[in-house]
Amino acid sequence: MILVNDPGDRSVTYTQLLHSPWNGFTFADTIFPAFLWIAGFASVLSLRARAGHGASRASLLGHAARRALILFACGLLLEGFPYFELQHYQLTGVLQKIAVSYFCAFAIGLVTGWRGQLLALLGLFVGYIAFMLLAVAPDCAQGAWSAACNGARRLDTALLSGHLWNSSAGNDSDGIVGTLAGIGSVLLGMLCARVFDAPAGIRRLLAAGAAAALAGLATSAWIPINKILWTPSYVFYTGGLAMLCLGFLFWLVDVLGWRRWALPFVIFGMNAIAAYVASSVVPKMLNLIQVRGWEEGKKVGAYAWLKHYYTFGIQQASDWVANLNPHMPVIATPMNMTLANSLCLVLVLWILMALLYVCRVFVKV
Repeated sequence: MILVNDPGDRSVTYTQLLHSPWNGFTFADTIFPAFLWIAGFASVLSLRARAGHGASRASLLGHAARRALILFACGLLLEGFPYFELQHYQLTGVLQKIAVSYFCAFAIGLVTGWRGQLLALLGLFVGYIAFMLLAVAPDCAQGAWSAACNGARRLDTALLSGHLWNSSAGNDSDGIVGTLAGIGSVLLGMLCARVFDAPAGIRRLLAAGAAAALAGLATSAWIPINKILWTPSYVFYTGGLAMLCLGFLFWLVDVLGWRRWALPFVIFGMNAIAAYVASSVVPKMLNLIQVRGWEEGKKVGAYAWLKHYYTFGIQQASDWVANLNPHMPVIATPMNMTLANSLCLVLVLWILMALLYVCRVFVKV
């Protein structure tokens, strides 16, 4: 998510690192729903463990509410940091969507079994589809799933005008309808966790993943796969991909015992929320520090200076390799250099998270 949130120059970025402009999907579109799905999956495991230690429903719900409030508050702070311009303060965002979706799904899971969760998931999607069909802009020929006419856009602009993502033109995937639809991604993860029991569960998880992905593709003939609208077909398709990926990783790590390769990802995973928050805060804080730039008489932010010389070093290394062998393919293409520029933030954050990991500091919400 950190990488796709900072893709660099979008005109020369690999397409799979950019979100689909409307219908359809890219690799970037699969990251956030997978995070919501795994949040639902993990919440069931956590619920079992805490309930096994005698925690009451009230204490479990209170713990979930506290986590959701902290996440929501962090999201609001990130949207305004460091200047906090209240006139057009963005109220929507990734952490806000996680907070609301997680808490609502957790509350459903706390008082129901798998049947109740399945009914809640289906009811949510029926209500979503009904709303989108009924709330479409009148006399709009483009239809209920179009960028100009959809009901989610109408509701968001009516209630949150001036406080949506500034590049969304009213179509904000983290808006009211998109956030409520995100509950479906969490519920889907919870349902999968209910039936998972390794190693037999790996086969069930892979089968369920294939079925969900195919269901998403099949229903896209009527309801398009669309991240911005967070459509049911998008939830099923991306949820299915998440199941397939997790099933494969379970097989690779737990069955085959291949664990060492995963350490760099474990370091990020142990402080996932901290890494995401830092991905927004660290560049902004560093850029508040002005240093002498690469042009005479100009000052730039410290993070901009770091990215410039990091990219410059890669360019120089590529030129040196090319001089050694003129027949070598060009490494420093515009797309590769944009990718390298984006990886700079990932590298900086990984070093910070590695320091926390070595010191056994794990930020929990």
